[in-house]
Order: sequence, then structure tokens, then C-alpha cells
Amino acid sequence: MINFNKVNKTYPGGFLALKQVSFSLESGEMAFLTGHSGAGKSTLLKLISLMEKPSSGSIQVNHTELSDIQYKQVPYVRRGIGMIFQSHNLLKDRTVFDNVALPLIIEGVSHSEIKKRVATALDKVHLSAKLKCYPHMLSGGEQQRVGIARAIVNKPPILLADEPTGNLDPKLSLDIIRLFEEFNAAGVTVLIATHDLGLIARMKYRTLTLKEGTMINDGIVDGLQAQGTSDEQYS
Repeated sequence: MINFNKVNKTYPGGFLALKQVSFSLESGEMAFLTGHSGAGKSTLLKLISLMEKPSSGSIQVNHTELSDIQYKQVPYVRRGIGMIFQSHNLLKDRTVFDNVALPLIIEGVSHSEIKKRVATALDKVHLSAKLKCYPHMLSGGEQQRVGIARAIVNKPPILLADEPTGNLDPKLSLDIIRLFEEFNAAGVTVLIATHDLGLIARMKYRTLTLKEGTMINDGIVDGLQAQGTSDEQYS
């Protein structure tokens, strides 16, 4: 599902953000990506989502070699990847419904289908009663869940999360991770970047550790095994 083979990423000025990174994440797997600030976590996620290009090496996502992707094909590849950010990136002058519907509007999905999919996505994150609210009317945890709903509304087989619990207290952080577990249990591949070692310690999942751009640990521990299909989770 996600495969890195000797990937390097050098930014202008010569900063080497990732050094010879190799790992594979199988379909239906859930894992944490950790490391100190500046270790390369966000860069790695940006490479997967085609927000950045590697300087060298090979990256395959959903059985597609990313180096073969032309610019005009990028939006189609991204449809298979749901991206969740720490800052939510919600449109402040739009309702919850409009924020979640945005990816579908861009794709040209019919209004009736948009209503159906947005309702389903909000139900999955337990926010059905908030669809007419604006972001400023929601708590931090609720805003994060709106971001998750927007990421899953087009039923992607992969979910990437960049510090999704960074602004939340421990209880809300666990609630958010439980949501990811629900999607993963139905077969969705989940990769969560976080520096919250306490949270990782409580969750028995594989942990990929970056240090100064190098993958220093690729531990696989016993965790919950994904079952079913992503359509079961999103339907």
C-alpha cells in the first residue's frame, strides 16, 4: 500500500530532510510515525501525499509509482489519500457541512450524493448534530473531528494524520485515536505522525521512528488486526 525504497529528500540550501528511508506499510495496517521536531515526519507524509517530491529513491502508493505521476494526474492520486492536519485548516466562513463537502464539490459530485456522503462522514465522527455549525462554535476536539470527516468523505483507502492530537488533552487525544482505530478495523490503512510517546505507549501498534531524517526503528508489535473492507467502514 505504501512503500519507500532508499528515499532521500534534500531541500533548497542543502538541508537533507530524509536519508535513505526504506519501509513498507501493508494494506489495512495502522502505524505510528514518531521522532523529535524536525526529524522528518511531516516531510515523509508530504511525499506520500504528493505535496513534495523525493530527491531520489522510489515511493509507491496504492500500487502506483509516484515518480511516474504527471502533474495533471496528482488530484486523481490524492483521492486515494485522506490527509488530516493538526491545525484543522477549516474554512471559518463555511459551515461544518460545507467544510466536509469541499473535496466532493471539487470532484464534481452531484448535490444529492454530497448530502449522503457528508451525512455518513459526520455520523462516523459523531458530529451529525453539528452540520449547520461554524468552526468557531466547536471545541478543539470537534474541529479535529470535522477535519477527519473531510478526509474520509471520499472513502480513501489510506489515511495520513500529521500530529492530529497535538492541541488536545489526553482524553480527547485518545478519543481521536479511537476513531482512527475504527477506520483501521474496517481495512483502511492509517499512518499517524506524532511526538506523543505516552500516547504511543498505550497503543500497541507498529512504530516507525525517525531521527535526523534517518529511520532508526521499524518495530512491529502485536496490535489489533484490521478486518473487513474500507467500504464497510465508510458505508
